Amino acid sequence: MDVRRWGVGVLAVGLAVALVGCGDDSEPKKPEAAPTEETYPAYAATMSPVEAAMTFVPVSAKTLAVTDYDEVKSLFGLDDVTSRTSPAEQSNLWSRADKGAAQVSGGLLRGVDQRLRDTYKWGAADVVWEARFTGGGTEGFVIRVADRVKPGRAIKAGVGPLKGATFDPKTHLITKHTAAPGAENWAAQEPLVAVAGGPATSTYVVNGCAEGGPKEKTRLAPVEAFSVEFGGGLATLRLGEDRDDLFYRLKLGDQDAAYKKVFTHGVADPSTGRIGFRVTSPVTAATLVTSEPVPFAVCD
Repeated sequence: MDVRRWGVGVLAVGLAVALVGCGDDSEPKKPEAAPTEETYPAYAATMSPVEAAMTFVPVSAKTLAVTDYDEVKSLFGLDDVTSRTSPAEQSNLWSRADKGAAQVSGGLLRGVDQRLRDTYKWGAADVVWEARFTGGGTEGFVIRVADRVKPGRAIKAGVGPLKGATFDPKTHLITKHTAAPGAENWAAQEPLVAVAGGPATSTYVVNGCAEGGPKEKTRLAPVEAFSVEFGGGLATLRLGEDRDDLFYRLKLGDQDAAYKKVFTHGVADPSTGRIGFRVTSPVTAATLVTSEPVPFAVCD
């Protein structure tokens, strides 16, 4: 054996091992995580009506009007009224609601109630809550009906606003022109969720500030979203937490004669961003906030 050749071979192997050992001693790079598809909040039966409705509202919409008809019935002690109770009891419910309850969504099925009851054996009194959204080139609704209701035939027949709607028997929701499943919706927008509020007869939510109201050039912070919530003879304006302009905004109502007459005894809480009122007429108050700029939420 040629000892010199053997020695050279050993040396070459040793150098190779040494080179491997003396390589880059930095931390090994972790493989990049595969991009994940963003998910947005989805409907859950435990949500309040406003929170639930927000999961269906397209992000481009400007307003959301929700009426909780279970709460409306409770106002008058008529919790048990449905389309199966006597016509007189149903008539009494709607008469009292129209005179004494804020219904910002307008009663989507009221116009076809008689037809629904006569032909399909259910009606407006079976609506648990309803929500209507508008603006941004879109308009649609969500209606939660009682568990026993099967609206498929009425939807197929295109009765009134039900034309083009869909029904989910698992959630008991009738929907129309809502955000596509998995698409971005209002429930993913922090400023909107922050003003959603809690249980109420009606809640009106606006994505943005109130344009066209009275002007105040000092001490007004921007408004990203606001809501007006009704419960009996009370109303609550929500603008989001920690605001130092609420007392100035409260005074803006004095510049609007209609609001000054209906929204009274205002009390502001800057830490929670709420202004509470007594309302002389819930019906008139609901009409005002859905048809005219809310002075307390004007743009800065």
